Amino acid sequence: MKTGLLWLAAIATAATLLVAFDYNSRDPDSALYARLSADLSRQPVSRWIAPEWGGAWNTQGLFREHPVGILLPSAAAIRLGFPPEQAAYAVNLLYQTAVILLVPLVAGLVMRRADARALAWLLQLLPVSFVYRIRGNQEHPLLMCFLAMIYATDRARAHPGWIALMVVSFCWLALIKGAFAMFALAAASLWILVVPARNDDVNWRAWLGLAAAVLAATAMFAAYEAAYVRATGESFLDFYRSTRLGESMDLSDPRIVPHTLRNVVWYLGRLAWFGAPWSLAAFVVWAMWMRSPLAALDQRTDRRAALWVLLTTVAFIAVLSPANVRAERFIFPLYFVVAALGFAAASRRSAALERLAVRTADYWWLPAATWLVLFLASIGSRSFRL
Repeated sequence: MKTGLLWLAAIATAATLLVAFDYNSRDPDSALYARLSADLSRQPVSRWIAPEWGGAWNTQGLFREHPVGILLPSAAAIRLGFPPEQAAYAVNLLYQTAVILLVPLVAGLVMRRADARALAWLLQLLPVSFVYRIRGNQEHPLLMCFLAMIYATDRARAHPGWIALMVVSFCWLALIKGAFAMFALAAASLWILVVPARNDDVNWRAWLGLAAAVLAATAMFAAYEAAYVRATGESFLDFYRSTRLGESMDLSDPRIVPHTLRNVVWYLGRLAWFGAPWSLAAFVVWAMWMRSPLAALDQRTDRRAALWVLLTTVAFIAVLSPANVRAERFIFPLYFVVAALGFAAASRRSAALERLAVRTADYWWLPAATWLVLFLASIGSRSFRL
């Protein structure tokens, strides 16, 4: 109860300051989604499925770069009276809070309690967290759904009721990020295959949940397409498949191999920096594995979880590297899961880090306090042009 009240107070304070400082992001995507949400809120709800560019980025016509999920909560908040210019940023605060609350739950499935709880505030200090502190774009919703999907997949092994969360998180991710939702599906599948079930838990329930999530998302997009055609007379999926997916890569290009290799190096460099310093510790773990698989981590660390992080990283980078467009945001979940692995490995080998984790584990106020202090620093530096 007290944790929830503290978070409510922190979020209310942050949202109030966004309005008081008339905050507007310099990030182009965030500014675009804030504008589109404001425009959408002035339309009848029956038109919310079909936002329009309205001159943003000097573009006219229907906005079909992504499904409409990222815009709906912000448009609803504006309808309820929240200032249009800051609604997208305020909604993103809720996504960030959900991420911070989910991190120790997911990590606690495979890590010591103290290490898992320490991650709730330590991961807020990653370089990527500073870059994405106040945004109105898709990265935190993506991470929230990704973590919820993994947690629900593991828990569904013990109780089928968690399948509902699997379905909801996958469908909401698909409605926000479209085809990128398949990365969460792949990561959840790898979790079932790599991370062992506990006690009497059974994998078939988790596989059933993944099947249910795919079927639900398929039905959702069939309904989405029908509603979109009724509202606009045009197909959303035809445009999305041909433009967003069809032009994303050309595997027949003779330059695809050097292009892919350059992107692999680029993504690994981004992963090393934005997840620092703990990503570097994870890289050391993987390097030690190549020399001696059993020596990299001691017996107290779940090697299967570390293998899951590695395979998930390979899946992201292998799929994204051949693409014509690259962006650091495409691998946003990796910064956090790789950093979590690195911290767990470092904590096992450093008495000082282990003491830090143990001492802060019971500071129930620390994650929320860290978040609010860093938010204040971010909005202050932005407002005073520091």
